[in-house]
Amino acid sequence: MTVRFRLPAPGIMKITEKELNKRDLFGNPLIEGKVIADELDDLYNEIISRREELYPGCMDVQNDEDFNYILTDWNTYHDYVCMHEFPRLQVLFPVIVECLEAVNENPLDFYFKSWINIWPKGQAINPHKHYGEWHGYWVLRDTGTTTFYTSQELPGRIGGQPFQQEIIGLDNFNGHYVFMPAHMPHWAEKNKSTELRVSMGFNISSWSEVLREEEHDHNDRGAKIRDVVLPLKDYL
Repeated sequence: MTVRFRLPAPGIMKITEKELNKRDLFGNPLIEGKVIADELDDLYNEIISRREELYPGCMDVQNDEDFNYILTDWNTYHDYVCMHEFPRLQVLFPVIVECLEAVNENPLDFYFKSWINIWPKGQAINPHKHYGEWHGYWVLRDTGTTTFYTSQELPGRIGGQPFQQEIIGLDNFNGHYVFMPAHMPHWAEKNKSTELRVSMGFNISSWSEVLREEEHDHNDRGAKIRDVVLPLKDYL
């Protein structure tokens, strides 16, 4: 897969290493690889130092693992604009555009929502899927975790007979980048390290999907959805 890079905006990181591969996963396109930027460690340190802004109360505990980042993330439902809070993340926009083009999508047709995941020791994410047509993540600092994908909505039975649920794991690492359909169920194992694991997640949605997310109103956050999705064309 050939990826073109447009010039980054002033003050945004520069990509220094990139390797992406497109393949099939359970009949769906998966683009996975490595995206390394020149200030990735600095960005990680900035997010860690400012994490109280995203997760109020997280720095009031004695130990990082005493604060439930996952539950707080769900309750607030990402009601901030990640790319505005941390502009250096905008270095990823050209990569996302090329992934959309690689799956025959027009980037100008979509809206973008992103958030920061912070996992202390012992925390993980349960099986879930996303709104939108496409979902992805970029790992800024990994601690030896694996993200799992499955071929079925839920394990169970068809016609009284058990069916085989396929599960594939992708090992994470610093700079790991994944782009996939939003409907694919996935989860990740616990952080076993005392170091905070940090990644950025994102959804790419048509306007009809934005409206569907608004209508479902998870955690009474539906009214805020339009404030946190970005027209992708405004950032290209």
